[in-house]
Amino acid sequence: MGSFVSHLFGSNTNIKTISHLFNSYPTGYICDTTKQIVSALLVELNNNYSNDANHINWNYIHETYLQLIPRGENLLLVIDCNGYNILQRAVSLKSVELTKWLLNYGCDCNRGTCSLPLHIATLNGPIEIVELLVKFGARVDCEARMCYPGPHSQNCELGRRSGLLWNGGSQHSAANDRLQSADYYAIDGDQASILEYVMVRCEDNWLPWQCQKKPLLHSAFERGAWNCVNYLISERPDEINQLYDEYFPIHQAVLQDIRFLELLIQCNADLTQRTSTQQLTVLHVLLLLGKKSSNETLATLKLLFERGCRPLVNEPDSLGNTPLHALIVRYSLEESQYNSPSHNGSEQTLRWTTWDMLHIFRFILQQGVIQSINRKGNSALCCVLRHVKDWEFRFELLYMLLQYGADPNCVGRDGSVPLILCFTPLLNKGLLHLLSHSKKVSYLNCVRILCKYGANPNCSYYRNTLTPLHVLVFSASEYMSLTNCDKPAAFAFIRQVLTVLLQHKLDPNVDFSQRNQHILLALLDLVQNARMPSDLDYVHDLSQTLMKFGANPDVKCSTEPTICHSQSSVFLKRSSDHVIFYYIHYLLRKEELLIDDKSVEQHFSKLILLYYHTMSHNELYSCLQQLNKELL
Repeated sequence: MGSFVSHLFGSNTNIKTISHLFNSYPTGYICDTTKQIVSALLVELNNNYSNDANHINWNYIHETYLQLIPRGENLLLVIDCNGYNILQRAVSLKSVELTKWLLNYGCDCNRGTCSLPLHIATLNGPIEIVELLVKFGARVDCEARMCYPGPHSQNCELGRRSGLLWNGGSQHSAANDRLQSADYYAIDGDQASILEYVMVRCEDNWLPWQCQKKPLLHSAFERGAWNCVNYLISERPDEINQLYDEYFPIHQAVLQDIRFLELLIQCNADLTQRTSTQQLTVLHVLLLLGKKSSNETLATLKLLFERGCRPLVNEPDSLGNTPLHALIVRYSLEESQYNSPSHNGSEQTLRWTTWDMLHIFRFILQQGVIQSINRKGNSALCCVLRHVKDWEFRFELLYMLLQYGADPNCVGRDGSVPLILCFTPLLNKGLLHLLSHSKKVSYLNCVRILCKYGANPNCSYYRNTLTPLHVLVFSASEYMSLTNCDKPAAFAFIRQVLTVLLQHKLDPNVDFSQRNQHILLALLDLVQNARMPSDLDYVHDLSQTLMKFGANPDVKCSTEPTICHSQSSVFLKRSSDHVIFYYIHYLLRKEELLIDDKSVEQHFSKLILLYYHTMSHNELYSCLQQLNKELL
């Protein structure tokens, strides 16, 4: 070791090479005349030549520009309008003659903050330039980012110094900011012959941390480099089932063209491998992270099921989500991002239509996913209602799941049953006003189909006593207090939903709350929120609907206790009487509801007459007698 260090620092050549490692920027002298010549040459190359070296007139360039350049100057100090020097431009044009001339002139091929000449050559080829650069000392293990051919990245030092930064106007990938060595750029360009050449040079390194093999096969699958994958499969078969950076090669292969997956299967890759942290199977990865079209996704699923992945269809990840849940979440993410600017600018993601989703969804259901549908604590029905926003599409998915044996009373992640999740959006004030007629029909169909297949309309949220009936009363109360919305349409919709629940055995006589023991008494809160006499018609309509399905108008309810005074003490008194009794008291407190200046119709009398015709004679007589005593 000591002799090697002595030899390293013993020669001038090695000292010069080491000094380059500590210099971040090009140094040296260049005269103004040479600057003008090199600048003119760069303009000539940028304007008149494409990326094909066959179009370059080498004799013309040599006689017009290169012969005029004196020796011993640093030509790399001159950059073009995009921030690249003459050597980088020569390599990008694949000009062997110009590159060879510049290297013989003395240009340092290891200088630069980004887009090193060797990296450009390994990315684009040809191998002759790669061999030439390595011959002149280009380091295959040097890591740098690749800004070429676009503007420089915001993290690039040269871009910050020169002001030639990416401003968002052109395509710029996050991969441009990765510090990579030459072998990874060969994979990016899918240059198998160059990769083979560079790998041999990388094995010559003697430093301990450089002797470790890089997971090149994993990177080749990740970047879809077909030629490199074929080469590395035969060169490094031990990496086929090797974990790297959370994923196995099989997880990267399933995201690429189906031929990548077929190649791994032929090499006996383990299809049951899971990611290390999230425990995702290959089915999870395909459905969650895949950017394929629906036809390609379906073909990949069929191949996986044919090759032994059918038992994985009910396997959950670390969060308890099966591939069926992953498919639902995938569509919801696509649904929410489709109209975003970032999604519209992406050409890689192929959007699925609702028909594509239904086709894949039906295919997954046919693979025996009953355990996934009724997974305890993570019902697929709840997953649909929580993630999918389109009510028409929700109904299609719910109907399909129920046909395949979904339990409408199986709880979701938060302990709520599907019917509760179906009613949760009604807690938003503006929802009914914003829903179109078709969406309201789809919403009613969702409620109806859940109840038809056995959903309990008397269900409640396990953390409190929130029931569908509570949600409807809350929504009615919110719309009663508003004046700038379509009240008739909103209350007609609430009445339709209430009718559906009552038709499927909703109990209208169940204890409603501690404050209001009965639903009919709870509806009287709408009277307090009424703004005009015509609002009392909505209370009448809802009460009439409840009574048609068995609500007891003779029920006696106790109100909140009130403070009473006597000569000797102060005490709380809780009154208990019929609903009509409290209704008349509410009317006496809000006299503006008794007179309607716009109509001669007595809206308040409708509810009184309803109770008059539905209550039993004895109960009605005792109630009226009590009212008569109090009012007199």
